[in-house]
Amino acid sequence: MEAAPSSSSTSTSTSSGGSVTFYDFLDRMRNPASLDLVRSIKSFIVSFSFYTPNPDNDGKKVQDFYLSMEAAIREHPLWAAATFEELDSAMEGLEKYVMTKLFSRTFASVPEDAKIDREVSEKICLLQTFLKPEHLDIPAVLHNEASWLLAEKELQKINTFKAPREKLLCIMNCCRVINNLLLNASMSENHALAGLDDFLPVLIYVTIKASSPWPILHSCTLTSNSSNYIGGRPNLSQKQLIISQILSQPRHLLLI
Repeated sequence: MEAAPSSSSTSTSTSSGGSVTFYDFLDRMRNPASLDLVRSIKSFIVSFSFYTPNPDNDGKKVQDFYLSMEAAIREHPLWAAATFEELDSAMEGLEKYVMTKLFSRTFASVPEDAKIDREVSEKICLLQTFLKPEHLDIPAVLHNEASWLLAEKELQKINTFKAPREKLLCIMNCCRVINNLLLNASMSENHALAGLDDFLPVLIYVTIKASSPWPILHSCTLTSNSSNYIGGRPNLSQKQLIISQILSQPRHLLLI
């Protein structure tokens, strides 16, 4: 079983454990005893090219395939004595292999999705020209260009990966950087952190500045309503929702 194409950043942007997991999966798939599993995987990948791209149907096909393969792997002799962690690692390896092969079919594969991505990317570029930390009520104690730049770089790595888990790791690493910034501020400054009210504005700001894929920003702005229910500053969610409203406007209105 040939290795899936990987980006040049894989070794530096994901944990070493993730790499070991994937290559261990490939090694087991090269074992002659796994021929039936390899045939199932390759058959599924080839069959995908016979269908017209449809995000909803394609997603269901992939998930159904994972469920059937999980059952097959559990019952396979090569994993007869495998622990839960080893089985989980095998499924992660399978996901990376399959999604790397099907990347062009599963990420912005239909014209409508590609059009939405382009439109929102243009709006984010316009936001970058005037958005300042003050617009999101980011307190001065959290104004740290070095930390923001580091968080932005983590998000900018997303498009260098094809596997969902690796993309999620980029987001998680970005969040860790922001969380460390908040933690350091609470320890070194006289600043009582407000939890999500401090974290979310920085994440939105960093995401816009990083020109990251729009779904991340979209999910951030949609969850900004939650600050109304956790004792946060009442005006904060309104200011965050302004960003969401801007993104929903036609591009020509942003130029007025």
